[in-house]
Amino acid sequence: MTIPNNYQISKNWWIKFPYSLRLITKIRFFASFGAGGVIYLTSLIFNNIGLSATDIGLGFTISAIIGTLTRLFTGNYLNKTGEIQFPLITSSILSIVASIFLIFSEDIFLYIIGQSFVGAAAGIYWPAAEYVVPFFCHTIETRKAYALVRSSEALGIFLGVFLGGLMTNHLFSKSIFVNDIFCMLIIIYLISKNYSYIKSKLENFQIKVLNPIEQKQSKWNKNSVIIILSILLITTSLALIQVTLPLDLVKGGVYRNSLSKEITSLLISIQLILLLFLQWPIGSWISKKGRLFGLKFSLINFSFASFLLFISSYLTIPAFYLISFALILISLATASFLPTSTDVVFRIAPSNKKGFALALLSQCFAMGYFVGPFISGRILDFFGYASIIWLSISSCCFMLCMILFRKNF
Repeated sequence: MTIPNNYQISKNWWIKFPYSLRLITKIRFFASFGAGGVIYLTSLIFNNIGLSATDIGLGFTISAIIGTLTRLFTGNYLNKTGEIQFPLITSSILSIVASIFLIFSEDIFLYIIGQSFVGAAAGIYWPAAEYVVPFFCHTIETRKAYALVRSSEALGIFLGVFLGGLMTNHLFSKSIFVNDIFCMLIIIYLISKNYSYIKSKLENFQIKVLNPIEQKQSKWNKNSVIIILSILLITTSLALIQVTLPLDLVKGGVYRNSLSKEITSLLISIQLILLLFLQWPIGSWISKKGRLFGLKFSLINFSFASFLLFISSYLTIPAFYLISFALILISLATASFLPTSTDVVFRIAPSNKKGFALALLSQCFAMGYFVGPFISGRILDFFGYASIIWLSISSCCFMLCMILFRKNF
């Protein structure tokens, strides 16, 4: 008897998914591989250059504002055309331009311009990338399809941060932006190569995938407001973890000693490794539960994680262990939130507003950057630590979880 090797098992597992789903999974992997280092390490790079936490937070805020405009345009475009090729190629080109500006930036002026292009690229990319998954998953359950693409993103982000950190420390201080340009070129190649295939599949699946009940859905779900509020709070938490947490760790807490840039990068990498390994099993597990279970599970984990970060600010040696445990909870919360949020938002929207709904979801991520990083940057510059931020996030997540607890649809 021949025993299949691990490579063959992995290959068979991958091949069972529809080609269209595998294609968008590859595209999202390279997008995350390029963006991973940009998202998590930009604040550290420009902090080393000499920009203040307020300046860094302002860049992310302006990026979010620009992203709002492009999201509205993209959502309207998707509703009218249902095509994702043009938005994805455009976002890749804008991301290349952003990376070029950030490579040459040594002051706040070019940094703000670069961040503006980052926001524009993200605003165009996310609605289109999320919109296409239900139409490309074919016989695969939607939440499981989202778990797959999110797993590829977790792998991409981890590699982007891990390799980006190594290259930044040992090769070129802004290597993450060079890597982003390389990944965007691959995305442009993949879309160009499969342009006609993507167009024909979208045209076929847009009618077949949605069941009759969803096709007749003409109103927003009655729980839409509380669901959007929950998503907005979680995305704000993610924005603060991506931008503020690295700065908080390197600056130190009330009593907690500051951590080195290398230790901070290591902790972030470990958290992303956990997310990489947890995304698929957690996403598959969540797909078997009620549709709001993932949001509830995510809120309670973010609440406890933020509370641990708050406590860690007032400790010394044990703080490292609390931060490490908090990052585990953050990985669990993120793994349950990412596939669930997209599926839920896609389903609460009327049939003719799906593109707008996913633009709204993407906007929730941008809203997290509107005030979160800027205000937290001001707090860090004024107090020197961010404990009050984590206590506020913890309290809000816990309250919303209690409100959402008995909700269903």
